[in-house]
Amino acid sequence: MVIFFVASYALGVLSYGVVAPSGLFVPIILTGATYGRLVAMLLGGRSGLDHGLVAILGSASFLGGTLRMTVSVCVIILELTNNLLLLPLVMLVLLISKTVADSFNSSIYDLILRLKGLPHLDGHAEPYMRQLAVGDVVAGPLRSFGGVEKVGNVVHTLRTTGHHAFPVVDEPPFSPAPVLYGLVLRAHLLVLLKKREFLVAPERCPKEYVAERFQAEDFDKRGSGKQDTIADVVLSPEEMEMYVDLHPFTNTSPYTVVETMSLAKALVLFREVGLRHLLVVPKACDRSPVVGILTRHDFMPEHILELHPVLLRSRWKRLRWQRGAMAKYFRSLIVWVANSG
Repeated sequence: MVIFFVASYALGVLSYGVVAPSGLFVPIILTGATYGRLVAMLLGGRSGLDHGLVAILGSASFLGGTLRMTVSVCVIILELTNNLLLLPLVMLVLLISKTVADSFNSSIYDLILRLKGLPHLDGHAEPYMRQLAVGDVVAGPLRSFGGVEKVGNVVHTLRTTGHHAFPVVDEPPFSPAPVLYGLVLRAHLLVLLKKREFLVAPERCPKEYVAERFQAEDFDKRGSGKQDTIADVVLSPEEMEMYVDLHPFTNTSPYTVVETMSLAKALVLFREVGLRHLLVVPKACDRSPVVGILTRHDFMPEHILELHPVLLRSRWKRLRWQRGAMAKYFRSLIVWVANSG
């Protein structure tokens, strides 16, 4: 049994590590059941526990500790065994395994996202985020455009940065004072450069001029691998000295937050609305109309702790099993059992 446990565990790690389409659910059930039966065999005659029962609890513990799934795992095991008498034991095993695992690290899926460098945001804010304001995590320098910008400046900014959106700030003579006009996307700027609809003088274009030369299909989102790049844009020196009007192509109602807003509240807004960019505006009126722009990367714990290393000493691990989560978990199970009966 020990050899089978080691072999199944090693093969499960190998098959999942090589990104083979073998899945992880069944290997965990098999390894957990082997572990449970091994524990029952070690106890021997000193306990009257059934080996099959302990094997089921072992598979539940491995699933709860690895995948961090609770209600779904409990329902699956009860459906497999067709025995509601196992409900208290399975709930207790899942509670213990998930609580212990959460005190050490994240789930296997969160770890894989971190290894691949994907900026995945959790559904909760870390405790230290309540001590920070939005302005504390804004990293510069900020790249912005005027309402009517020189083509050479646009090309230079796109070539030297990888940002996907830029604030548009209107300045005199297009406004009495510098004011935030909106947000323009990198993909839309590439469309404008490829169309070569430039202006000789820095002036605004009439709406009829834009409607005649651009269609909605020109700004459709392309599929994966078909995105335009700045390397595809080739302009002459004369065109680089011309101007482009960004007003008709700017989102004039982007989401904005004040720089003194709590970072935890900004994270909730960013995640619940499904934003990709969040503009930060100053609290005082005598400053630049835009302080910075927040993306998913700015809310990552690694980025925040790198800017504020003092938080490493005050950061504490929070168990996911809070009172509200436990009540919701048991309530869902009771409702499912009542419906099944």
